[in-house]
Amino acid sequence: MEDKIMKVIRGTLRHEALNIIQVFTQLKKMNLSQEEIDMHLAPNIHQSAKRLVRHKTLQLSLEFTQLGNEYNQITRQVNEDERNKVPIDEQKYMQQMILELEYKMLEKALEIKKIENRKVPDTPIETNLIEHGLFGAGSHSKAVMKKKYSGGFVQQTRNGFRRLYYENANGVFLGIFDARVLAGLTKLYFENGGEQKFSFNFNELVRAMETEPSGKEYMELHESLINLSRTQIIMEEYYLPGSKYRQRTILYHPIDTLEFILRDGEEPGRERAASVTFHRHIHDSLQAGNFLHMNVVLFNDLHKPITKLLYVNMINSCAQNVTSYHVDTLTQHLNLQTENRSLVVSGILDAFQELQTMDVISSYEVVYGPRRSIQYINFVPGDLLQMSNKYPIEIDKHDNEVIQETLQLMLTKNEPMHST
Repeated sequence: MEDKIMKVIRGTLRHEALNIIQVFTQLKKMNLSQEEIDMHLAPNIHQSAKRLVRHKTLQLSLEFTQLGNEYNQITRQVNEDERNKVPIDEQKYMQQMILELEYKMLEKALEIKKIENRKVPDTPIETNLIEHGLFGAGSHSKAVMKKKYSGGFVQQTRNGFRRLYYENANGVFLGIFDARVLAGLTKLYFENGGEQKFSFNFNELVRAMETEPSGKEYMELHESLINLSRTQIIMEEYYLPGSKYRQRTILYHPIDTLEFILRDGEEPGRERAASVTFHRHIHDSLQAGNFLHMNVVLFNDLHKPITKLLYVNMINSCAQNVTSYHVDTLTQHLNLQTENRSLVVSGILDAFQELQTMDVISSYEVVYGPRRSIQYINFVPGDLLQMSNKYPIEIDKHDNEVIQETLQLMLTKNEPMHST
């Protein structure tokens, strides 16, 4: 899949470069300075770069590095030929100019992506759902899920940052796409005046999710809404601002009701509008201001599912001044479906590396335990993560006392703190 995407990126670059190579060639012959050439080419480069921004930053960055190596190599060859007064190889010279154009396009595309990823976070996410790990970053295939849960009913207790009991009557674990859908619904909830029940068209939800409308996207939305509505949970430490203590909830559906709206020309199962009702726990929590904001553009641009979910959890953790995770607790919280700890830890470290590359965190370090196994991962929030903390959540007095006591204990023992 990755190779296919890289080929698509390279194919787009080559197509766009060949479209403007004649203009570039003419500019080169006019004895202009490099600055003047860049100025004349800027509109063409920008237009071509916009056709690349649908790809993820990590993919574009990998191609940018590869392309830079190719361009430097052929430039060295051309310069060496000139020094040795070797007759000009027109094909080699043309290849150098094409690579130069492609390099400039990719550079501009990455610049555009960086600006987009610095968009002010404006998509609300309810903190109880984050803290209790409703969504997972890893799941089995549909075939494995059917085999493992032959009755089509999933039950699970997750001992992540906060204990969660999970049921799904559709035989699935909620994943990254479902997290995007619920975040989009929450944005629409506020746009509709914070009404517990609200209606929407799928194109409105797609807009809230910062994605492109398509038949495939609408089908996935339809399925995700069903999966969300057929999920029941018990939160062991539900928190409502203003309450002195956290409490255990009843078994409830986060989306209490779902009703698809059949419009003219649509078939049952292919509806493109719906009405949902948030459960009162979600509604009350949102009304009390118990939410943070995520940058859904950045979320969509992150490459790996673990990275996406880590980003969301870090927003909440940093709002509570927690910058260290216990690896085994984090594994359960992200619902990573494998018993191979080494593989899990490797995937988590890859996610931290991506978050550092994307400026979500400035740095991270691992803390080893017995037999050199990684026990904790500490991190320093970066610019993009700190932007999300413009909207901090309130921590109740009881939680604050627990955090302070834990910090004091950790300092006494000289151990890193794990997430609460």
